[in-house]
Amino acid sequence: MSLSPLDRKVLRDLWRMRSQAFAIALVIAAGVGMVVMSLGMMRSLDATRDAYYDRYRFADIFAPAKRARKSLLAEMGDIPGVSQIEGRITAGATLDVAGISEPITTRIHSIPASGEPRINALVLRSGRWPDPNRPEEVLASEKFATAARISLGDSVDALLYGKRQQLRVVGTALSPEYVYAIGPGQLFPDNRRFGVLWMGEEHLAAALDLTDSFNEALIRLDRAAVPDDVIAKLDNMLARYGGVSAYPRAEQISDRFVTNELAQLRTMTGILPPIFLGVAAFLINMVLSRLIDAEHDVIGLLMAFGYRGKAIMLHYAKIAVALSIPGLALGIALGSWMGRGLAGMYQEFFVFPFLTYRAGADIYALASLATLFVVLFGVFQSVRRVRRMTPVEAMRPPLPPNYAGGVAKLISRLRWLDEPTRIILRGILRRPFRSALGSLGVAAALGLYITSAGSSDNVAQMIDILFDQANRADVMVTFAEPRDERALFALARAPGVWRVEPMRAVGAKLSGARKSKSDGLTGATAGSDLNRLVGIDGAIIEPPARGVLVSYGLANELDLSAGDPIDVQITEGRRGRFELPVAGVIKSAVGSPAYVDMAMIARRMNEAPLASGAYLGVDPARIDDLFRYLKATPIIAGVFLRSASRTGLEETIGETMGIVTLFNTGFSALIVFGVIYNNARISLAERARDLASLRVLGYRRSEVSYILLGELAILTLAGLPFGIIFGYYLSQWLSASLGGDLFIIPFGLSASTVAWAVLIVLLAALLTALFVRRRLDSLDLVAVLKTWD
Repeated sequence: MSLSPLDRKVLRDLWRMRSQAFAIALVIAAGVGMVVMSLGMMRSLDATRDAYYDRYRFADIFAPAKRARKSLLAEMGDIPGVSQIEGRITAGATLDVAGISEPITTRIHSIPASGEPRINALVLRSGRWPDPNRPEEVLASEKFATAARISLGDSVDALLYGKRQQLRVVGTALSPEYVYAIGPGQLFPDNRRFGVLWMGEEHLAAALDLTDSFNEALIRLDRAAVPDDVIAKLDNMLARYGGVSAYPRAEQISDRFVTNELAQLRTMTGILPPIFLGVAAFLINMVLSRLIDAEHDVIGLLMAFGYRGKAIMLHYAKIAVALSIPGLALGIALGSWMGRGLAGMYQEFFVFPFLTYRAGADIYALASLATLFVVLFGVFQSVRRVRRMTPVEAMRPPLPPNYAGGVAKLISRLRWLDEPTRIILRGILRRPFRSALGSLGVAAALGLYITSAGSSDNVAQMIDILFDQANRADVMVTFAEPRDERALFALARAPGVWRVEPMRAVGAKLSGARKSKSDGLTGATAGSDLNRLVGIDGAIIEPPARGVLVSYGLANELDLSAGDPIDVQITEGRRGRFELPVAGVIKSAVGSPAYVDMAMIARRMNEAPLASGAYLGVDPARIDDLFRYLKATPIIAGVFLRSASRTGLEETIGETMGIVTLFNTGFSALIVFGVIYNNARISLAERARDLASLRVLGYRRSEVSYILLGELAILTLAGLPFGIIFGYYLSQWLSASLGGDLFIIPFGLSASTVAWAVLIVLLAALLTALFVRRRLDSLDLVAVLKTWD
């Protein structure tokens, strides 16, 4: 089957524009790849989390208590909406692990004597289940065992309820309860210093004096159940047993962090990919429009030979689609490859037993159709403009530009400028709209690069606020139970300790006018130096003498503002209930949702001032002596190091964000290069005849190159300030949009990031200039000048 003349022309045009086709493919690939990677990753994470929770029967409600008899479980199971219930024993402990000087904080859960847990089932990753007849055998969370270098068969010393026991690890496991494993008082995973153990129920009950009892109930609900109604009934039944307010899965610490992380990822996915795709589509539209405008004489010739408008439109649509297909294919392949890489990274970060990246045909279709729609719309607009002319008008060379205007006269008076420079300025001003579009394309590409690269600056700013301005304690310890000031005096006398500041965490149910949430109050003291409340703007905030400071996320969730009353129902100790005024709404990088003065909350709870833990300033030379002291102290439930927390944050959040930023920055760099290269090539195609005429008139090659490249340089430089402004505000908006109830990412765009972005643009411009100069030097003057003869 022979090709039609127009189809042969399509092939000739594609071969002639092969280098531009490559640049166009890069821009399209960047936009499509960003969409495929981000949307596919979001879908994969949601599907993996739901499948993991369902397959391993993650609890819908957690109901802790002090000590409840097992026979109560049957009564709790009769509550309408409860489909499955299981009691277990949970305790905190510290471990002494060979090769690690500091005490290790751990959480221990019981395994039913009948076998595997029916709720919060475990994924056995290595080894075997503990033998019910061997009380020392335990399972360890896989990440903890790996980070602490604990092998199967190794023994660890545990301080459990004031009793020292030797435990032996016989297997490793994963649990849906610890997708994001953090210890009490921690905000980020530290697998080397926090772990989870599972041991036989009978042996753990004997160690804690909880035989035939449980201190936590796990509940699975029917689909039609109303969680709040079930929780209210559970609280009533467990009140006499020291129940500490049942809470839904959404408030379970691991799921809360996972949900918050996914919400931030979903926000980022809803902002950056559409912007990337929109910018890429706009730039391709601009490029193709200029290409078609440059061929208006060819379109006039086609009309003169009898080709109708639809045939001409279809011809250029074929060229546009053919130019787009390589970019679409490359973008889908690149986005899928990067998405699979991100899937592996998130599987490690969130500790999923499986995570398969699946974007889906609908995401591929969405990205492709959106790109093709904008591309074809640009073709339609450009061809329609030319079709309005008669064939004679379309084939006529463009009228010489009118240089009689005021601006042109002003340029002609600038005698200190040489003639090539005046040619450059006249060329820019005679087509101001097209020149502005060229600079706008550079600005858009630069802005995307700054926004992508600036994410790392925001994380660095958050780390600085957390560990250099807010938390300045070398060590934080938590107590097994709240203690009075005598515990603080004892810590002040511990080896190497030069300063002690108390910390108070109080479990509470906080209620606004219409909504409530089970959370907690953090008690602080005015004038603290080791642990300060610092806003994302770096301002130090003191706890109010009256009232409560609430976080931005909690204020939005409970619809609170300064001056509103908040109902506080304490869920521990004497379980008081009272109202506090909201003293203010604060934005801090991370932290508790509500802060109160320690002395004030003690008075409202009708108790002596108590501490849940302490912040310690420690002499680095005696840190090992302090660790030995803490390992032998029964009241210590957890030990956390600021340096370790910082390293953990940099290795988890920082590394994860760094890889995502690297991918986004890579896509941005493709757009930068593609835009600048296409601007240069199209300008060369549009001005080839003028430049050839100048060569014939005696201008040297260097002068001709200076005219074209000088114009490109001016347009590129003109776009830089607008790109910096666009990138600054887009980065700021993205940072503000990523805030949640657990994290608020501060805005910290640095001058060095902006400088590097500008340098990348200038480097792309330099490489393009070298290539275009080679094309100019090889210009066929005779062939070019024959074009309009």
